[in-house]
Amino acid sequence: MIQFSRDRVERIASALRAAGARRRPRRPERRDDPVPAGATAFSVATWNIHSCVGLDARFAPDRIARVIRDLDVDLIGLQEIGWHHRGEPGLDQFAHLAEATGLTAYAAPTKHHERAHYGNALLTRLPVRDFTTVDLSIGRREPRGAADAVVEVQGRPVRVIVAHLGLDPWERAEQVGMILDRVAAKPDLPTLFMGDLNEWTPNSPRLRRLGAFFADAADPRSFHARLPTLRLDRLYVTAGLSIPAFDSVRTALTRRASDHLPVRATLALS
Repeated sequence: MIQFSRDRVERIASALRAAGARRRPRRPERRDDPVPAGATAFSVATWNIHSCVGLDARFAPDRIARVIRDLDVDLIGLQEIGWHHRGEPGLDQFAHLAEATGLTAYAAPTKHHERAHYGNALLTRLPVRDFTTVDLSIGRREPRGAADAVVEVQGRPVRVIVAHLGLDPWERAEQVGMILDRVAAKPDLPTLFMGDLNEWTPNSPRLRRLGAFFADAADPRSFHARLPTLRLDRLYVTAGLSIPAFDSVRTALTRRASDHLPVRATLALS
């Protein structure tokens, strides 16, 4: 057996304590705080639905609709909605999910021609004051975009941006800049930015930039749905909004319906 002097043991213990202090704190998988007194609460979600094709390789838009109904949120941002390589060509998933959930769908396709009808969407039961689509495409990379809406929460305007960012870091850096420029142009409008950001490195420059700009964030593990390890699906809010509660929704149905889990949150409008 190896013998260490007391002094050496203390030096090793000190080094281990210092290493532990430098370790980044574990980020929460959920939050379940009460809504602040006097604030107005509403519920949201973001979900990459994989063109309604589940992990069983079955095209099942009605299964996606069932998950959305079970989430029972006031608005949900969807990515990879529509047909492109996957799904049933010719079926308008935007209209189908709206009818099947009772929500109003606002489509923001990034590909919209005879071979693809595909992109992002916002489904909501809230009144919508304004809606526009945003082109986030970079060069010859895959077309990317966002839905940009102003909804009413108890008669008050809240901006919602739903996006699906690119696969390359330099591409995402430019897209994050575009989003922040849009938000900064209307600083007095409480804003929710959410979607599949394709960021998996915890301390990436893009995430640091988003964290410095927004007031609060939610990023539980959501990918891969069968064994979620990556925090790809995120929500950010500006001042005037907070996120008292969030989680990734892990059920037998959500683990099968898509390769991403939906991320659900309660927002508080102060």
